[in-house]
Amino acid sequence: MRRQSSVIAVAVAVVLTLAGCVGIPSSGGVKEGPLIDNPDSPEVEFVVSGPQKDASQEEILAGFMQAVRAPQSNFTIARQFFTTEMASTWAPDEGTTIRSGAATTAVGSGPDTLSYTVTTAALVDARGRYTEPPAAAQTLSFGFTQQDGQWRISAAPPGIVLSISSFNLVFTEQSLYFFDPSYRYLIPDVRWFPKRSNLISTTVSELLAGPTEWLIQAAVTAFPQATTRDSVSVEPGLATVALSNEALASSPVARDQMRQQLVATLGIANVVITVGGTELPTPNASGDAAITPTVDSAALIGTGDEFGFDGGSGIAGVPGVSTLVVGANATGASLAQSKLSAAILSAEGVSLATSGVGGLVGLDDRPGLVRPSIDPFGFIWTAQGANAASLLTVDAGRVRHELQSGLPSDTQIVSLAVSRDGARLLLYLATPTGPGLFVAGIIRQDTIPVRLGGLFPLTTPNGEPMDATWVDDRSVATVSTTGTITLVEIGGPTQLLGQLENATSIAGGTGGPDGLRVLSDGELWRSQGSGWVPTGIRASFLATKQ
Repeated sequence: MRRQSSVIAVAVAVVLTLAGCVGIPSSGGVKEGPLIDNPDSPEVEFVVSGPQKDASQEEILAGFMQAVRAPQSNFTIARQFFTTEMASTWAPDEGTTIRSGAATTAVGSGPDTLSYTVTTAALVDARGRYTEPPAAAQTLSFGFTQQDGQWRISAAPPGIVLSISSFNLVFTEQSLYFFDPSYRYLIPDVRWFPKRSNLISTTVSELLAGPTEWLIQAAVTAFPQATTRDSVSVEPGLATVALSNEALASSPVARDQMRQQLVATLGIANVVITVGGTELPTPNASGDAAITPTVDSAALIGTGDEFGFDGGSGIAGVPGVSTLVVGANATGASLAQSKLSAAILSAEGVSLATSGVGGLVGLDDRPGLVRPSIDPFGFIWTAQGANAASLLTVDAGRVRHELQSGLPSDTQIVSLAVSRDGARLLLYLATPTGPGLFVAGIIRQDTIPVRLGGLFPLTTPNGEPMDATWVDDRSVATVSTTGTITLVEIGGPTQLLGQLENATSIAGGTGGPDGLRVLSDGELWRSQGSGWVPTGIRASFLATKQ
């Protein structure tokens, strides 16, 4: 399953024959884009039929499962398969089960009941949050009764069931954007919604409801508490969002930030906010926040006697930093966004190499440290691999900051990496029950990391963990001991990116998965099509870029 474009761009893609569509920007600030028309039009409408005369129970159930592929008009066709009472109470939006393979139908446990068994590939809950639990059989029960001499469904579980291919056509992916607590960055919270006429209204309502649980406090909203949506109207290049009276309590800066969240979420360049029919001024008082800070596309590597960016024509050193890294015989590094400093790992432990300082600053000399990560606020994240509870941060002044991580001491950290927005931590762990891949929100006080939010589990690739990296603002990639390279979207589907024997480390760049680089047997590899090809670049380690 491929990542979808923004809800607005997807919605008009077919109807407008791609005229004027635009995706959510993947880097930089909130920018003006092309005009967009008619955003509520669905990209695909399935042609489905209502129940046939004298259909059997099995045929009614099969027809209903086909009809749920048409969510338009609140599943009008699908509701025709129900009794009058059931049609009025059925709640299709309570959740979606995405099945793999074919479903099986059998006689149920009671009279006039059928069981419908599927293998679950993924789930979408009532708020559009996508997860991929371990594959398991799930059996749903449907009751039947005759109404006007025809079989109809009289009892059904809430929600719908779709095949993977139908889900990709019926649902669209949408990122809701929230701020990090410093309001420097916009952070995506990926959701999935059916393509129907209330698509934009649903999106705005979920934005106002706030981020998903694991991001709470790590991501914040500019909308005053209890603000709700009255209506959303869209015309070419302009969205008008009517909010409840709570929005009146916002400051001019907060109103501008509310506008930024709506612009990024809807993918529409111009957004007007109204309350009670009166426009709420949104002056550009705060400056536009960034969405995924940009990084160099060239790989950042160490060769033993050089450290820097290699785009294929030689290594370009990092002024004031490369000499320090090479002199320390570093085995790993994380370069700051400013390129003025790097957190490095060597036999001496974790140190900070800073341009103009003239020497390394030792930060952590504990044994068995993993490769550190430096965040946008200058904090270096470091831990002993054998003890996940040892995770802490150190600032440039060598002050250690203890972190309430909730990680148990009997869990190993194989890889850690802070997102480029500084709001999330990626952890690739080896636990007593097996490997685990997680992200957690970073909760700060005055930019100082104080604790992690709840661990949000991602689909864990096969094999023992080797390394993990951020690909962009919503995706990570891993490499395991089997050489399997996996792309995992946070709140979206997982995709295998092939296999590379003896792969030891992976790092993201620009351009999504195409920007990934993998180090195997001392050589750098890049993706090409469904496989990996050597770049001809030799390296002793592959560094990460903030």
